[in-house]
Amino acid sequence: MISSVWKLAVKKQISIITLCLTTQVWAEEKLNQLDAIYVTGGKEEIETTPGSAHVLDKQTLEKFEYSDIHQVLGSVPGVYIRAEDGYGLRPNIGMRGAPSERSQKITLMEDGILIAPAPYSAPAAYYFPNVARMESVEVFKGPASIQYGPNTVGGAINMVTTPIPFERRSEINMSYGSQNFRKLHAYSGDSGESFGWLLEGLNYGSDGFKELDNGGNTGFNRNDFSGKFNYISPSDSRYYQHLDLKVGYADEISNETYLGLTDDDFSATPYRRYAASQLDKLDTTHSQVHLIHQLGISDSLSVTTKVYQNNFERSWNKFEEFRRGIAANTLAQVLENPTGISENKYYELLTATRDSNGTELEKFDVTDNSREYVSRGIELSANLDFETGDWLHELQVGARLHHDSVDRNHSLKTYEMVSGKMIHDGIEHAPLLIDMGDTKAAAGYVKDKLYFDEWVFTLGVRGELIRGTYTDKDNSSNNNTRTDLVFIPGAGAFYQLNEHLGLLFGMNKGFSPNAPKANDNVKPEESINTELGLRASFSGLNVEAIGFFNDYSNLVGRCRNADSNCSVGEEFNGGNVHVGGLEGSADYQLSMSEWKLPIELTYTYTESSFQESFTSGFSQWGDVDVGDELPYLPKHQMRLQASLIKGAWALNGAAKYISSMREIAGQDDTGPHTDSYTTIDAVVAYSYSKKLRAQLAIDNLLDEVAIVSRRPYGARPNKPRSLTASIIYKL
Repeated sequence: MISSVWKLAVKKQISIITLCLTTQVWAEEKLNQLDAIYVTGGKEEIETTPGSAHVLDKQTLEKFEYSDIHQVLGSVPGVYIRAEDGYGLRPNIGMRGAPSERSQKITLMEDGILIAPAPYSAPAAYYFPNVARMESVEVFKGPASIQYGPNTVGGAINMVTTPIPFERRSEINMSYGSQNFRKLHAYSGDSGESFGWLLEGLNYGSDGFKELDNGGNTGFNRNDFSGKFNYISPSDSRYYQHLDLKVGYADEISNETYLGLTDDDFSATPYRRYAASQLDKLDTTHSQVHLIHQLGISDSLSVTTKVYQNNFERSWNKFEEFRRGIAANTLAQVLENPTGISENKYYELLTATRDSNGTELEKFDVTDNSREYVSRGIELSANLDFETGDWLHELQVGARLHHDSVDRNHSLKTYEMVSGKMIHDGIEHAPLLIDMGDTKAAAGYVKDKLYFDEWVFTLGVRGELIRGTYTDKDNSSNNNTRTDLVFIPGAGAFYQLNEHLGLLFGMNKGFSPNAPKANDNVKPEESINTELGLRASFSGLNVEAIGFFNDYSNLVGRCRNADSNCSVGEEFNGGNVHVGGLEGSADYQLSMSEWKLPIELTYTYTESSFQESFTSGFSQWGDVDVGDELPYLPKHQMRLQASLIKGAWALNGAAKYISSMREIAGQDDTGPHTDSYTTIDAVVAYSYSKKLRAQLAIDNLLDEVAIVSRRPYGARPNKPRSLTASIIYKL
């Protein structure tokens, strides 16, 4: 008798063969098209994946209509977030101990293509795709992540954009809510026998929920436009071909700041912003050109080619410090002790309760951290299905040539506080930083997924040859070139014990590349990652539980411009660190007559400890003792989601709990922490027809107020209770 896993494999093989025979059945063409941009294979495929993988499909995303990627990923176990601005404009996402700082330790993709501004040279993701225009989001960890790289220490996220429809289809989504939040998302597309197209536009923004001492906008506005065009070979062609071209442009203006509050001010007015942050503004533009070509050579062999270029520019004007190197106190010292004898006079300037006295000591440094990023490359992959005896193989071989760079041009202006206004003193200053990081990387991988009886095995290895060059345009003695060669193996197994229970095991090498500025004394981040778990299904109840353990040999911390006591791009080794925990999820659908009640629960437990003592210039570590815990790694995370559905009505609710997180490495309750907090979101939706749906969403229903971050400067709040009304119309 053929086993259930074998049946699944045979079914998949038949599907692939059908697709490569150049039929003109639209559903089959859709599967072939999406095969190049979905990296998990979809929900059915991950049921037997030897590793942790989750797919948030369109139906899932529509339940809450979130425009904040932090809220979207709250339903995925093993993913850690650090809120910053309340809207998810600059996400901080980590996985399995990989630091969440600007999502720089995970691989970020859009339609299977690297999307971070400069994944090797400067991976901090100041650009992140707008989740409001996504069809689905894939999250995967463990051995599955080695195929995509360069970061394999935690995992990867793939954002899947709206596909070209098979027939004429249009949709418009309009929202309006608290703090003058507005969103307009619309697309229209069609397909003929050989050609298809899709045009899409998104605009959303808000006036912001924070209040400047002297008034002013604290909100943002984002635009995102894209066009997709495809060509499908005629049915009588010798080879099946599918060509997709995507071009896109996005921009953002956000009146955001890195400046938070003292603890006392947070307790009194958590949504306050000090007058010293009145000039803070981020202005960005992003453009992309992605080309994907699929070639079906035979019923078992296909080749995919991806060519891409992403450009990102930003001007990040912000209050940086009191006159650096001149003022008696730093900003961090003032926020920690605003009533101190020497600190209080600076606190008064910060809050504009008095004017500057005209001396250099009482001026503000405001910097424009201007940067230009380029990321481009070409990637080829081949998929071959074959059998050896009783084994069915899905062999994938791929190679990528990639080049990215960051060009920094940081300039300084000095200001005085006069009657609540920041007044430029007219003095010209030399540039703070003019440098460039440039990286060329050649990567290749081999992965074989094998089916045998009730077993599914995954074996793979990835190789990366990375050459980075750092150029200090002011001081050539700081220039640096480094070359790294690394091999990243991974293996996993899934065993279908019976019709209800499956077991999985995985092990892979974690790797995160150094930035070009890092000298040879700083080793690349490496780890050995292990996971062991089960998947069970009983009468509609689906459960997954995975234990993981990551043994870091060279944890790396990377200095940002907001860090003190280090220079931008400087890196630090944290030595041996252990991170372990449990990821769990369960879902069940209860039906009662005409009512449906689907319930979902996710939970993550995490522990961490440094295995070495050292002193670091990296502000998140500082003086570390053996046993100290990593910062910004919550011990507990939980999310419970339930829906009540009857006919055209649906009520969706979600409660999310995040325990407190350390701000710097340490043990027990010592040192600063964020708050633990629970938020509840609720949505009422009514479908007038298949084409028209209306809904009312309430985020943070109980108006929970919490310190969600103190980095880089002062306490920062979560978003307050907000209401949003939406109408979605499908033509």
